[in-house]
This record gives sequence, structure tokens and C-alpha cells, in this order.
Amino acid sequence: MSAMTSRKEDNEGNNDVLPTSEELPSQPKKFLPRTSFTADSPYYTSYVETEMRQVRVLSDTLRDISGRAKTFGKCGALMAEATRRLALSCRLKPPKKAKQGQEQDDEESDGSEDDSRILRERQEAVGDEMMVVLKTLGEVLDEIADAQVQMCESLEASLSHSLEAFCGVQVHEVTTLQSESDSMTDAAEQSLARYLNGRHASEDSNSWNKLSEQVSNSFSKTFSTQTNMSGGLEGRFKNFLGTRQKDDKNKDPEQAMATTTANLRLTLEQIRLAQTSAELSRFQLLQKLVSIKKRRNFELGESALASLHGIRAYFHHCSDLVEGLTPRLTRIQATQSKSREKHAQARRPWKAREEGLVGALDQVGQAVAHASSLANLMASGELGAPASLSLKELEEETEIWHLPQLLAKASRYQREPAPGVLVEGWLYKKTSTRIALQQWNKRWFMMDKDGIYYFRTSAEMKKAGSDHLRTLERVKICDLVLCAVREMANCDLRFCFEIITPNQKPLLLQARGPTEYHMWVEGIRTSIQHQLVSGTVDANQLMKGIGKHRKGKKRGDNTGKSKTLGSVLESETSDVEMSDNDENDKESSDLSEEENQNLGRTRHPMVPDIMTANPCCADCGQDNPDWACINLGVLVCIECSGVHRSLGVHLSKVRSLTLDSLNDAEARLLLAMGNERINRILEAGLGLQQGWTKPINGSSRQDKENWIKSKYQWKGFLNDKLPDINVAEKKIHYSKVLFEAARNADVLGVAEALAYGGAVDWKNPEENGKTALHVCALSHPMNSGEIWQGIECAELMLQNGAKLGTMDDSTQGVLDSAVIGNGERKMVEFLSARLQQ
Repeated sequence: MSAMTSRKEDNEGNNDVLPTSEELPSQPKKFLPRTSFTADSPYYTSYVETEMRQVRVLSDTLRDISGRAKTFGKCGALMAEATRRLALSCRLKPPKKAKQGQEQDDEESDGSEDDSRILRERQEAVGDEMMVVLKTLGEVLDEIADAQVQMCESLEASLSHSLEAFCGVQVHEVTTLQSESDSMTDAAEQSLARYLNGRHASEDSNSWNKLSEQVSNSFSKTFSTQTNMSGGLEGRFKNFLGTRQKDDKNKDPEQAMATTTANLRLTLEQIRLAQTSAELSRFQLLQKLVSIKKRRNFELGESALASLHGIRAYFHHCSDLVEGLTPRLTRIQATQSKSREKHAQARRPWKAREEGLVGALDQVGQAVAHASSLANLMASGELGAPASLSLKELEEETEIWHLPQLLAKASRYQREPAPGVLVEGWLYKKTSTRIALQQWNKRWFMMDKDGIYYFRTSAEMKKAGSDHLRTLERVKICDLVLCAVREMANCDLRFCFEIITPNQKPLLLQARGPTEYHMWVEGIRTSIQHQLVSGTVDANQLMKGIGKHRKGKKRGDNTGKSKTLGSVLESETSDVEMSDNDENDKESSDLSEEENQNLGRTRHPMVPDIMTANPCCADCGQDNPDWACINLGVLVCIECSGVHRSLGVHLSKVRSLTLDSLNDAEARLLLAMGNERINRILEAGLGLQQGWTKPINGSSRQDKENWIKSKYQWKGFLNDKLPDINVAEKKIHYSKVLFEAARNADVLGVAEALAYGGAVDWKNPEENGKTALHVCALSHPMNSGEIWQGIECAELMLQNGAKLGTMDDSTQGVLDSAVIGNGERKMVEFLSARLQQ
């Protein structure tokens, strides 16, 4: 009763208590209770479900990014390994083969020797020049591989490890909080439901113990102090339940009423405790969800930022690598340009040789066709039997034995014999073994001042374990002074002779025709006679090494040093190139006009006139220049053309008069300008320059390069007539000069204005914004008998950067101006053709 009285007094003293029914006004006021967002409501449940779904999606997304980052790291490691292997190959090193266990130790030395051998072979096959380029490429690829590894490791660390840690910790915590919140909310709801249904007074001890234990366990995870409180309540409540039934009979009604009130108070407080604990758990869940939404911004941002830093470092490294490579690239580019020039220069004699061989093939083919037709006519009886010819006469008529000389003359393949070799060539050697499957073997024989040898075949060397790809081995047959040669006139086979040596069976050989037969027989006899007369033979060395092969000898090379096939081929190629200057081949190397045309594309019919008008190189004076600088209107030699190519196409556009084809406008331009006229412009101020002398044919390449750059790139030999005005004013002045020269179709005037800095794209404000090409398209011959050079002027300006699509102030192009302004028909056709290119 005292508790009820106290509660009533508290209500009376509280001014905020609800009014009684008597105090309510006639019109009820609207009352909107304010509730917490974390209260158990559909709004809260919907919000939590939405946020939890976003957390799960976020987790799946981050795990997907993490997995992809791991895959990227693995693929990047594979890519870096592939890049390193490519770099290894570019350095010409063989790929490493993985070996296991003891085999690796046992075969390490053999593998090292094999690798060294393969490296030498690759270096020899690639060449020194290309080896330097590939080495540079290998070094660059190694640096790229290191940068790739660093970038992939950085991305994997920032996008995989950090995101996995974020997902694992945050998702686990929020999932645990959701589970606890749901459990405590359900417990609070069950306790309130029991109270509202009036089941609180009849609940047995087990139900109250269960409720108290659930609330206590849930709340103890949040605050330890509340755990102690809940445990104390639970203990007192259990003691009370144990003694309640025993004391009910002994208590009076007032005491029972007080006990019931106390129990009801305890029930209400426990319900409040459960609801508060549930509210706290929901609040903590909501706080965690909001925290995750906030943390994801900087967590993901920092990971992405770290990844971007790794990518930036990678590309910055690549940029530094490229900047460091620029000088080397320039040198390599210059070397490659020289190599290309050398290749183009070397192709001409080879092309001529090929044409000679094709001509010989056609000649032989015609002879075969003629012989075939004769045989068919004889077989059909349409042609009578001609006079019978002997075999020798038939061979002379068909020139079968002169074919090697014919082919050598046609191809001009004059390979010089090795030093010390007197006679060499193919011979058929009869084997001395009766049971041999092949009685005659083809061998390459050679004879020097000491003896006669033959080279072992690649199959024999390979069978013997020799390196047949790098060296040639020769076998000595006999000493020259101890042998004799005997012609086998009565032999069943033709062109046979024997070499007779002491203590050995005679060696029967067969030549491949009468020419080679007499060459060998007479050569051996002459050499024997020379050795016997000169008396320079060392008697102690005779009969030594007979039948034994000698390594490292190549066709009479008596230096004792091994020659590789690469050096042999290189020397033979040098011999081929030198054969162009051989006096014996001067007559055959002078190509006719028709042969020169067949070297490349069909030459323009005006090319002979152009070459006649320009007999010397414009820069060094060498005779017969056959390279043209189209935009400059000059002819230069092959060496000066290489320097012109290095200037770039914006300064000099080089064409070959024999290998490239010229159109009509280009040919007419070269004929209209020429070396003499252009040199009068570009070298007008040479006398004013001190220390400069024009190079000649024998000058070094460096002198020619310095001269050409000063003349065409820096315009150092011009006679500047306006030295006192600035560059901008001078450009405008000569642009006007160019404009007037183009109007008059003065090709040399246009060339001079361009040399002094006139701009082809300058628009004349007084002429409706037209350019020099516009007024050139409108030009006409001044007089009826005057040679009009409007097309040459237009071609010169187009070669120097003028554009057909340039519009004037009336939005008319060059072709439009020519058509509308009634330009020359040839000009309209020329511009139409250029526009379609």
C-alpha cells in the first residue's frame, strides 16, 4: 500500500502526467508519440535488411575484386617470366631446361658447353650489328619485367590482402551483432507478450528461470555490471519461487497481496531490462552498419589509391626508360638507315646477276624447245634425216661443256679461289672396295703446291662426330712431286685419268667434261714440273699425312686456323661484290639501257634527259648521279642520297631514278630545275662564308654530311638580301615573293622564295585569302609562244607542304579555284589526279 501511495504521490507531484477524463477538453488533441529509430518497428527492420543486403553485396564485390587481384598477380608473374624469357632470347641465350636431382649436377658442365656453343652459333648467325640491337631490346625487356613484378605485387597487396581483411572482420562483426540483436529482440517480445496475456502470475519457476537466464545471458555480453545485476535478480527470484508455495498457506491476505505486488514489480523490471538490452543491441547493430558505410569510403579509397600509385610508378618507370632509350634509339635508327642504304646499293648487282641467269635460262629453254620440235618432226616423218653428227660434234653444237662458263658470265659470280689453291673442282672418285654399293663418289678435290686433297662430305664428318657445320676437313691423297698422272684413253668411261702414287693403288678419277679434264691433267703435270725445277720441296715432309684428314683447312688455307662457314660465305660475298670492279668484268658489267630499265620499275622516258642535264652530283660532283631529291629538284649520288635521307622527308624526298618510278609532274619538275640552277640559288653566298669548301667525289662521308646539312637544313650558303629585318617580317616578305612567282608560273622564282623562307600556306589578305597554290592554279601562259610551267610550280609547292584542301575566304579549294576561274585544262586534270591519290 505504501508503494501504491508513493506512486500516487509521485503522480500528483508530476506536472507532466496525463490528464484525467474529467480534465480532457471536448475536442481531443492530436498526439504523436516520439519513438527511437532503433525501436523494434517495420522501419527499422526494413532498413537493417536493406543495409545487411548491401553489406553482403559489398562483401561479395570486394571478394570478387580480391580474387581478380590475385589472378592478376599470378598472370602478371607469368607475364614477367615470359618477358624475361623473351629478353633471354633477345640476348641470344638458349632457353634453360629444368633438370631434376642428380641429373642436373651431372649434366651442368655439358649444359654450359652446349649453351656456349649455341650462343656462339646464334651470334654468328645474327651478326654484330643486329646483336647490338637485340641486346638493347633484351635489357629493356628485363627492366620492364622488373617493373611488371612490382606493379602486380603492389596491386595484389592493395586490392587483395587489405580488402580481404576488411571483408573478413567487418562482415563477421555485423553478422554477429545481427544475430544477437534478433535473439534479444525475440526474448523481449516473448516476455512482453506473456505479460500482456496475463500469464505472468501463473508462470511456474521454470518459465521465469528461462526468461531471466535468456535476458541475463544476452545482456551480459554488453555490460558486465548488468550481468551481475541480472544474476542477483535471478538468484533472489529463484529463492522466492522456492519458498513461495510453502509460505502461501502461512501468510495472511495482506502479506500475500504485498508478495504478489513485489513479484509483479520484478516481472515488469525484467521486461524493461530485456527491452533495453534489445534496444542496445539494435543500436549497436545500426551503429556498425553506419560505420561500415563510412569506413568503406576511405578503406576502399586507400586501397584504390595504393593501386593507382603502383600503376603510376610502373608507367613512370617505363617513361624514364623510354627517355633513357632516346639517344640509343637515335643511334640504332641511324645504323638501320645505313644498313638499308647498303642493302639497296647491294641489290643492284644481284638483280643484274639474276637477270643474267634468267636470260641464260631463256636461252637454254629456247634451245630445248627447238630440239624437242626437231625430235617430234623426225619421229612423225615430217622432216628428213639430217647429216649424221658425231658425239663430239653434237656436244660442241649444243655447247653442253660450255654451260658453266655461260652461267658464270651471265651471273658474273666471280668467286676468287682460296689463296694457294692451284686447281679445284668436282671429280668422281672410284672406290677401291669391290663390295661397295656405290662405285663412284662425288668429291671436291683441290691441289696446292704441296699435294692433292679432297674434302670429306658432311655425312662422313657427321658420322665421325665432327662439326660439319663450322669447319671443312680435307684428306690428303698424295704429295705432288711423288705422283704421276696418266690419261685413260682406252677406258670405257670418258674424261678419266689416274693418279699414281708410291705404296698405294692408282686412284681413278673422272672429270665433268673435257674442259675440266684438261684443266686437271695439265695442272697436275705443270705443278709437278714446277716443283721439280724449283727444288723447294722438303724431303722430310714427303709421304706424311697421306690418307688422314686435316681439320680447320678451307680450300688451301695453309694458315692452320679454323674457318667457319660464316667467314667463308662472308668472304665469298665480298668477292662477289668486288667482281663489279674487276677489269675482266668491265665490259659485262656495263648494262644496256634496256637492262637498266629491267632492274626496277619501268623508268620514265624523261629520265635519260634528266640524267644528261645533270651529269654530276649536286653536292660532291660525282659522275652519273641516279638519285633525285624531288622537292629540291636536284640529282645526287648514292652516298649523298644517304645523307639526304637522314635529313627527313620534310627537307629532302629521295627517289631512285632506276629503281623507283616517277610521274610526269615529278619528271618535268626535275628537268625544269636541275643541279646548276638550284646551286646558283642555294650556294649564292658561299663566297661570303669562311672555312667552307665544297666536297668532291673523294671527300669523306662526314665532310659531305656537314656540307649537305649546312646547305639544305640550315641554308647557310644563301645570299641574304634582307639581313636587317627580323625573321617574321622576312617570312612575310618572301611569302609575298612566292605568291607572285606562283602567279607568274615561275618555277625557279618559287624555288628561290622557298629557299629564303617563304611559306606555302601563307594567305594573302589582299587576294581574298588565297595561297600561292590558288593563284598558281589560275595562271596562264603570258605569251602564245612561252613555255608555261604552272604544273611544275604546283608540283614543287605540293612537294614542299602545300595542301590541295586549303580554303580561301570564299571557302574555295585549289581545284575549285582552277575550275571556277577558268584555269588551264592541264592544270585542272593535274589537280584532279593529285586529289584522287
